Amino acid sequence: MASAFAMLFFALFSDNGPVNAALVSAGILKEPFRFLSSIAGTRGLVALMNFLMWFGNTTIILMSAIMGVDPGLYEAAQLDGCTSGQMFWKITMPLIRPLLIYTLITSVVGGLQMFDVPQILSNGQGSPNKSTTTIIMYLNQHLFSKNYGTAGALSVLLFLVCGVLCVMIYKLQSKED
Repeated sequence: MASAFAMLFFALFSDNGPVNAALVSAGILKEPFRFLSSIAGTRGLVALMNFLMWFGNTTIILMSAIMGVDPGLYEAAQLDGCTSGQMFWKITMPLIRPLLIYTLITSVVGGLQMFDVPQILSNGQGSPNKSTTTIIMYLNQHLFSKNYGTAGALSVLLFLVCGVLCVMIYKLQSKED
């Protein structure tokens, strides 16, 4: 799915693509914007694609967590005079915290292991100016050049960074109530 999505965005946001044609014909731009040649444009496209690809999954997980909260708790809190903000912070957030932690951890790990979208969008070069090169793309370059020592070191580094970030998220979010 990610490769098809990246190819779609590559075609849509190319210099002669439909997005630029629409922006120029609407008078918003005088000349086509080179999305894939500017650092901000390419990074923005990578961020937008990852957001769009994972928004539905994250929404389903968090909505199922919210729907799992007993409505009787809200009724009791309302009878006790709680505001909607108090109900959110004192009832909803503590009860959905386990799935929120899961979502945050999987998002961090997925973000650190991002490969397919920037690889396809930048034609494997991380262009422009290596601004979309991820650690996995860098590791892949070392694997193909048969530099296995550096690739192994990068793998261990990625594992340690993932581990430290996940433990930090878990410790910060799973405090005792």
